[in-house]
Amino acid sequence: MTNGHVLDLSGQGVPYQMSPQYFRNRGDGRFEELPAVVLGPFFEQRRLGRGLARLDWNRDGRDDFVVSHINAPAALVTNVSSSTGHFLSLRLVSVTGDRDALGTTVTINSGDNTWTQQLTAGDGYQANNERRLLFGLGSADLVDTVTILWTSGLTETWNGIAADADLVIRENSAAPPASVHGHIQ
Repeated sequence: MTNGHVLDLSGQGVPYQMSPQYFRNRGDGRFEELPAVVLGPFFEQRRLGRGLARLDWNRDGRDDFVVSHINAPAALVTNVSSSTGHFLSLRLVSVTGDRDALGTTVTINSGDNTWTQQLTAGDGYQANNERRLLFGLGSADLVDTVTILWTSGLTETWNGIAADADLVIRENSAAPPASVHGHIQ
């Protein structure tokens, strides 16, 4: 989360520039704020933050982010977490509706695990997240099925997709998903 007050009320004891915050999902429906000293130098600085967008700029399967500030350069923050497990990254291309496939729902299954995401717009103030769905797979190195419900109503399913892949999937394509980085089976 990026922060920064709209009005400079620092003379009244209200902070103007503020530190960004990071909240970790505990996995039990709750979040906890991690201290800046654990997160790194970016989180220890006070700025007038405005827009924040998620992206995986280096295609390593870990969400990075970029933040815009008032009176300071934008910051690209790279996720350098050491233990993240496997991932599957999908860029969807619609041919019957919105080319960015906004509103499309993807469900993936691997073993006993199921993950579902919907590609959305309007991600935040003055920013949009990268139009890519990034699934964290933990220890799973193979995705049993990828099921895509396109906004046109078409449902497509792909089987046996290898993890750690960055794929482009085109709606109603007879070809298997195209690998940008990584591989497919």
